[in-house]
Order: sequence, then C-alpha cells, then structure tokens
Amino acid sequence: MKNKWIWLILALAVIVGALIYFSLSSLDNTQTYEGTELSGEAPDFHLTDQNGSVISLSDFRGKVVVLTFMDSKCQDTCPLTAVHFREVYRQFDQNETKQVVFLGVNVNVEVSEVADVLETTRAWHLDEIPDWHFLTGSRDSLEPVWKDYGVSAAPSPDGNSIMHTPGVFLIDPLGQERWYVSTVISGEGNTELALPLSELLVKHIREILNENGQRK
Repeated sequence: MKNKWIWLILALAVIVGALIYFSLSSLDNTQTYEGTELSGEAPDFHLTDQNGSVISLSDFRGKVVVLTFMDSKCQDTCPLTAVHFREVYRQFDQNETKQVVFLGVNVNVEVSEVADVLETTRAWHLDEIPDWHFLTGSRDSLEPVWKDYGVSAAPSPDGNSIMHTPGVFLIDPLGQERWYVSTVISGEGNTELALPLSELLVKHIREILNENGQRK
C-alpha cells in the first residue's frame, strides 16, 4: 500500500510538472512573438503611387520591401502604423535607408484617386520617408492584389471606415516573402508581450540585410 501511494504521488508530480512546463512555454512563446515566417515569391503588382507614377513590386528587386495595406481615410490603426513606419526609417543609417522601400496599398476604393493618397501621405507625414509609395487604382486593379496577399477589405457596419486585414509583409531583395508581422501597435499596455511594431520591423529588416551582405 505504501508503494502504491509513493507511485501516485510521483505520478501527480509529473503531471503538475508537465502543466507548469507547458504554461511557461506558452508564456515564453507569447513574449518572444516575432511574426509569421513566410516563403515563396511575393506576387507582383502594378499600381499608381501618390505622385502619379506607375509602380511595380518587381521595380524594387535588390531592396527590402516593407508592404502594408491601408485605408486612405482610416482614423485609428493605419495612422499608427504610419507612425511606426516613420520610426523605422529614423532608426536606419544612411546606407540602410538606400536598401529599404516602404509601400502601402489602398483598401478604400471609395477614396482611391491619386489626390486622395497624396493627401493622406501628407496628413500622416509619410512624405518624411523618401522611398514611400502609397499605391492605389481602380477596384479591378486593387482587389487582385488584396487577394494575392490574403487581405480582406469591407466597409464597417456604420459605413464610415474600411475593416481590413492588418499587418506588414517583409519581402527580401530577391523578391521572396519572408515575414508577416501582425502585432500590437503600441508598447503601452502591451497584453501580447510583443515588441512594438517598429522595433520588430527594424530587427527583421536588419537580419535580411545582413543575410544579403547589404548592411555595412
């Protein structure tokens, strides 16, 4: 009987230990969130930027592309993403800035003229980034790009904004998708225990530049 109780206690100890281990492992994974690693060639596209220039993703082979999708009239998440993009740019040295380009694809087909994305670029101070392109076009030209990148876009119930898939894609100099980062925008009250978006993007961009021998 005594041996039976000893084995029972040992079994319970193993179970409790396993529960603690998996709980800590889960917490650690949350704390070290870095995004989702991707692979494969990034789908190309041809859209018009805020300056009226026709831009293709393939134009930027040889650079790291930071790609996101934005509502040109958004009043919450998108302007905050713009703040983080500006912070990313400010953290780069002169050589790094030559190796990185920032792209935003419009998801609001109701406000999709070149003048609209130019106005938004200025309002969100994205014109502080020399190699920033806010891309737009007709519904027929935008929707295939959303689909290729798994982005959903639809009017909100109140009709005042566009609900869309958040996040940022990182594409390497060879045109390969490397990361999809969807994380908490602000470090304050960060319940996801993840790095702020700007820090995470800088980290991954520099990793990619180092791999390609482009950061000196």
